Amino acid sequence: AAAVTGGVLWSYYSDQRLGGGAWQGVVVVVPGGGLDAEGRPSRWVQERLTKAAAIYAERRKAGERCIVATLSGGTPHKPMPVDPRSGFQVFEAEAGARQLIRELGVAPEDVFEENWSLDTIANAYILRTVHTDAAGWRRLIVVNNEFHMPRTRLIFEKVFTLSPQPSFGPYELEFVEVGNEGVEPEALKARTERE
Repeated sequence: AAAVTGGVLWSYYSDQRLGGGAWQGVVVVVPGGGLDAEGRPSRWVQERLTKAAAIYAERRKAGERCIVATLSGGTPHKPMPVDPRSGFQVFEAEAGARQLIRELGVAPEDVFEENWSLDTIANAYILRTVHTDAAGWRRLIVVNNEFHMPRTRLIFEKVFTLSPQPSFGPYELEFVEVGNEGVEPEALKARTERE
């Protein structure tokens, strides 16, 4: 099963918008954060994905329309991992989508991949300019780790309040923080200082 991508997204969700207004649902957003050598999400990104899947399940159980958007093509700072089975490079968003669908119970039609961005600023910018403005996604829940949340919040709040605002009105952003499990103490210290 594959996640919804590109032009398929527009036709799939445009039918659910009200008269060109905002799409009536919530989008759980999972920024990229690295892959291991086998092309699986890093331990701390798995924490994000697990929380995103839990939010998705809660919203769906309550009868609310909900999708999950995984972000990031990768990083320019190191080579992309290669899937040992296919021999192809693995995008971060693809690996996250795969885990959501295969291991965490999110329906494939409710997973969207954004594979173009290479950092947090581009995660927010491409999500907004290419996807949310066009698809009418107004209500976003951004899930990230504690060490990365202050910068993520600052970037997403800035990008999603830039003019011009979409015709369906201003964005509603919510931020959900998960722990830093899986980040080695020295790496956590360096990441926290860098943030």
